[in-house]
Amino acid sequence: MSGFCHVVTGASSGIGAAVAARLLARGESVVAVARRKDVLEKLYGANPHALCLPVDLELPDAVERVAAAVKNRFDAVRGFVHAAGFAAPAPLGLVKGDTAHRLFSVHALFPMQFLGWMAKRANHADGASAVLVSSLAAHEGACGNAAYAAAKGAVEGLLKPAAAELAPRGVRVNAVVLGIVDTPMFRESLMSLGTQEQVAAWRTRYPLGFGTPEKVADIVDFFLHEASAWVTGQCLVADGGRQLTWALSAWFSHNTYVSFIGYLPKICLLPEQGL
Repeated sequence: MSGFCHVVTGASSGIGAAVAARLLARGESVVAVARRKDVLEKLYGANPHALCLPVDLELPDAVERVAAAVKNRFDAVRGFVHAAGFAAPAPLGLVKGDTAHRLFSVHALFPMQFLGWMAKRANHADGASAVLVSSLAAHEGACGNAAYAAAKGAVEGLLKPAAAELAPRGVRVNAVVLGIVDTPMFRESLMSLGTQEQVAAWRTRYPLGFGTPEKVADIVDFFLHEASAWVTGQCLVADGGRQLTWALSAWFSHNTYVSFIGYLPKICLLPEQGL
């Protein structure tokens, strides 16, 4: 192989697999990164445009291994999509140090170090683009989600400084901030902890329903494409309307509905007064 490639982490399932499939379908070269070699080979082994790269992103040498594979087979990176991740729900008092370290290593440390490697002129193509995957968890106060939310918050903290440093080099860095997406990670970690009734309640908070990997791939594709050539350092929220329900939740939770209805006429009759 030669030429330029897209590095996609988490390529064995979910969002990463959907993004990799989209790129390969139009003949782009993809370095598919994930832990399980058998799954990667099953998905991409027969595709001449795919390089299967089994790497555990928790390990200290993960960036070096991915970088070496890229330089050995390609000229430079055209796109980088960091979709790898995992959740580890636990009450704050039960979060273990090694679990928190693993979360930060995979979600935030790897992309920070890989972007640092990409910053070198010989390692990126002109007009290269990087897309990081964040989560509404970093903006919500969900109990039992502190460690995961903190790791995703670190991703967003990385975004703008990285984008500022790489912009003069012609490299764009953006992020997608996602609500619930129906992926294996969601089904294995969160749905396993909730009852069917709880899952049904979660769905009611998403006016457009839960997301799918393919819908997220549409957004990522925009950021990788020249159509977004004038966009960098941005977080695009894709949540199926979840944030639209936050205000309603604040008004109508804890039996405030009756109070709100009683106050409504006062709002309508006194429009000139600040509230």
